[in-house]
Amino acid sequence: MKTTASLLVCLLAASLASAQSEKETRYLAFQIFTYHSSEPKVASAMSSGTREPLIPGKPALRDYVLDVKQRIGMVGGGQTRLAVIFGPLSFEQSDAEVTRFIEKSFDLALETDLAVGFHIDDSIFWTARKDLWSDPKNVEALDWDGTPSTGRRLDWGKTPTSAPPQMCFNSKVIQQEVRHRSALIGDAIQSGVKRLRQRNRPELFAGVIAGWETMIGQDFETGKYLGYRALLNRGFSREHPPQDMDLERQAVVEEFIGLWTAGLAGAGVSRQKIYSHTAFLSHRSFGSGDRKERTYSLQNHFAPATVAFGKDHRPGFSTYPQPGLYDDIYEQLASHKQVGWASSEGTNMQPSSGPGQTGMNMETYLAKMFNHGATLVNIFSWGIGGDAMKTMSFRVVTESEEALQAYRKFLKGEPLIEAPMQPMGLMERLPPKIHRIMKELPPNPEKFRPLMEKLQGLIKDKNFEEAEKVADSILKLLDSNAP
Repeated sequence: MKTTASLLVCLLAASLASAQSEKETRYLAFQIFTYHSSEPKVASAMSSGTREPLIPGKPALRDYVLDVKQRIGMVGGGQTRLAVIFGPLSFEQSDAEVTRFIEKSFDLALETDLAVGFHIDDSIFWTARKDLWSDPKNVEALDWDGTPSTGRRLDWGKTPTSAPPQMCFNSKVIQQEVRHRSALIGDAIQSGVKRLRQRNRPELFAGVIAGWETMIGQDFETGKYLGYRALLNRGFSREHPPQDMDLERQAVVEEFIGLWTAGLAGAGVSRQKIYSHTAFLSHRSFGSGDRKERTYSLQNHFAPATVAFGKDHRPGFSTYPQPGLYDDIYEQLASHKQVGWASSEGTNMQPSSGPGQTGMNMETYLAKMFNHGATLVNIFSWGIGGDAMKTMSFRVVTESEEALQAYRKFLKGEPLIEAPMQPMGLMERLPPKIHRIMKELPPNPEKFRPLMEKLQGLIKDKNFEEAEKVADSILKLLDSNAP
């Protein structure tokens, strides 16, 4: 447990970092999804590698950008700017597609007076690269025998979905591809930044996020944790395992992030404009649940907050509110003496529990980042699903009038008020339980379906006391089915 003195040190370090970061432009950004050929408002997972261009056209992007600009009603000035972040830029897209897209994104920045940035999917979607994933050396293994991953498990919805197999981060071929792609993206960004400087508009580049919740995920069919191929590449084996399996795999993740950001920085992109993107369960939330034999590192897929830091980039995290999340971030910022960081993904809700359960309003949500040294906050879900989905919980939170007022307050340069958190009690316990359920639910959860439907209905009706009881029943069933 921290002493009062250590807490004061963390608070002082965070305050100094905030004061220093406020001297540079801070960006309030909105993610625009770019993996559909005509519609940037589709937020489903990328599909099977068809070779239609997986990037929207310029007219569709312009309409989306202008919608953000017009509804918020201002673009900022001085040390605050409104921005849009385009991504994911992934291995599904060709070098030529990515280069052209970055060029037209800078065109849009100059045309609309909105800053632009980019979000790289570093490893999730690579179906189109059969030349890579067809070689088992490039695919993560689920045991010391080198059994390849069947697919990457994504817990992005009510039930787990499958993505291409987990990439092996330290495969020589994968690392060669990352060096090539990061340099290509970096060169294209630098060309755009040069154009902005020629027009005396350098503030219209918000930055580049190198990663999309970088981690070594779980195997889809078996649910097993991966990383054995990377360990084999590091000289370990069943007979000679590492002293600490978790720390070795964390090192693999951290080095992979660094490989991407070194390529971008080597192309000339400012290290102050390069961010990582990891997602982690806070220590407080981890401690509130029954984790059996699961370690904290394992729970976070070998990507706790510490791996987000590096010499060529600033750290970035997913920041959907959860108990203890911001305390963990502030502690790591203080420990690393870090100036500047990003909310690489987030909005004021927990995806597992719906809107209205975070204990804060949007102004406080922004304050917990901008008041603590954040230089980029990337909000998810604006416009997702088109007009037919305006009642979707993500959109309700992100596009509400209360949220719009908070955005305007920040862009005017007015101080953001960090209101005291409302007592959470039950809502402090329930989200971690639902998070665990979503992580451990089998791909074909037929025996869980009645309880899951009941849980969903109770959450929808905001009957959280009964929802917790059902969640506990599901967890007991999961434990009874554990191997």
